[in-house]
Amino acid sequence: MKAVIGLGNPGPSYARTRHNVGWFVLDSLIPLDRWVRGDGPFLFAGYPAVGSECVLVKPLTFMNLSGEAAVAVCRQFTVGPADLLVLLDDVNLPIGDLRLRRSGSAGGHNGMASIGEALQTQDVPRLRIGIGRPSEPGGLVDYVLSPFSEEEEPVVRQAVIEAGGIVRAFCSGGFEGAAELYSRWKAGSRSEPVAGWEKTDKQSAGMNEEASGDPAKTE
Repeated sequence: MKAVIGLGNPGPSYARTRHNVGWFVLDSLIPLDRWVRGDGPFLFAGYPAVGSECVLVKPLTFMNLSGEAAVAVCRQFTVGPADLLVLLDDVNLPIGDLRLRRSGSAGGHNGMASIGEALQTQDVPRLRIGIGRPSEPGGLVDYVLSPFSEEEEPVVRQAVIEAGGIVRAFCSGGFEGAAELYSRWKAGSRSEPVAGWEKTDKQSAGMNEEASGDPAKTE
C-alpha cells in the first residue's frame, strides 16, 4: 500500500495559491467528486495502480499541522513513512522545476517539518515543486499565499503534468519507479507540451477554484 500526500491549505481562499501546488497535482489525477473524508483530518481517493494499492490524500489541517493528517493516513491505511510520497511547494526552486528525494530535512517548509516531527523520521519520500521566490525582499508569506501570475501559469501547468506522471510511477513502482521517471525528466524527457491556458486546461491541471477541499463541503 502506498499513499501520496499533497500539501496545501483547505478552503476556497487558498485554492489557487502557490502553497497549494501539491493539490494541483492530485486534482489533475482525480475528479473532484471522487474525494471522500478519511478517518482523520484528510480527504482521500483511491488511485488505480498496476500491482499495488495507492491512495491520494489532501490534508484538511492547515499547512503547519500536516503531520496530524499524515499520522491518521498511516493509521487508516497501514502505511509506513517509506511508502508515502509528499508533494510540496519549494521557494528555493525555480518555477516549474522538480526535485525528488527519498529523505532529507524539511528545508524550511512548515508542512514537511510537521510531517517529519509527527512521524518521528526524515526518511519520508518527497517531490518538491518549484514556485520561485518573490522578486522583492521580504513578504514570503504573502508570496506563497498568492496565485501564480498569468505568465507563470503555463509553466506551472506543465510541471503539474510532469509531477502527475511521477505520482503514477510511484503508485505502480514505489520510489524506484518514481526515481526512474524523474531521472528521465532530468535528462530532458518531457510530456507533450501544452498550448494556451483555457479554463478547461486549468481544470485538468487541478488549478480551478472548486478544488478547494473546503471542510464545510466535505462532511
